[in-house]
Formats: sequence, C-alpha cells, structure tokens
Amino acid sequence: MIAPYLRLVGVLGGCAAVLAGCTRAGTPTPGVEGADKAEAQHSTAEMQRSAFVTGCGGTSAGWEATAVVSNRDQVEHRYLVVISFLTAESTVLERTSTEVTVAAGATQDFTTETKLDPVTRPQSVRCVLRGVEQL
Repeated sequence: MIAPYLRLVGVLGGCAAVLAGCTRAGTPTPGVEGADKAEAQHSTAEMQRSAFVTGCGGTSAGWEATAVVSNRDQVEHRYLVVISFLTAESTVLERTSTEVTVAAGATQDFTTETKLDPVTRPQSVRCVLRGVEQL
C-alpha cells in the first residue's frame, strides 16, 4: 500500500525539480544573460567591421554619405545602417537610417543624404557610422 505513494512522491519530486529550472519569459537566467550580451556585442562589432563610410560631402540639398556593407554569410541579408552627420565640435546635425540588402558573400554600396540648408549648414561636416543591425 505504501509503494504507490512513494512512486507518486517520486514523480511529484521530479516535476518540482524540472519546474524549478524554468523561468518566466523575460526573466534573466543567471549566467546566460552575460553570455547573450557578450554574443550580441561581438555580433554588433563584427557587423560594424563589415560596414564603412567611404565618402562624405556637401550637395545642393544638404550633405551626403556614401558607404559600403559587406555580407560574409552564405545567404542574403538586410542591414539597417545608421550614419550621423556631425559638426567639427561633434554636434549631431542629423542621423539617417538606411536599409541595405546585400547578396550572399557580396559588398553593396549605398548613399544616404540629409536635407541641410546649404546657406546655414557648417562648412565642414563629418559622416560617422553609428550602427549596423542585421534585420
């Protein structure tokens, strides 16, 4: 008569052990969050090494940056590239976000432009890559 109860206790104890290892969605798991964060930082750094501003100059409508994005993967990817247009004192004049599709193993160039008043804009503007995100 006691044997069925012992089995029930064993089953319940096993379920409790399994459930104790689970967490709710959004709750960080100790030891994993740091690893995920480091992986995300590595991925971002790797993608930024695959994107470069190649030119920066004034236009009749404002200022433009030309850049390239390289896809080192075996499949096509879309990237969101953020470029800031800065004064010599590093004041942000404008920030653009551009989606770029790059074929597998290819490099794609693109241009992004700001609408800065040619009369009042600074004579010198720097175009700075601020971020690259794989979409």
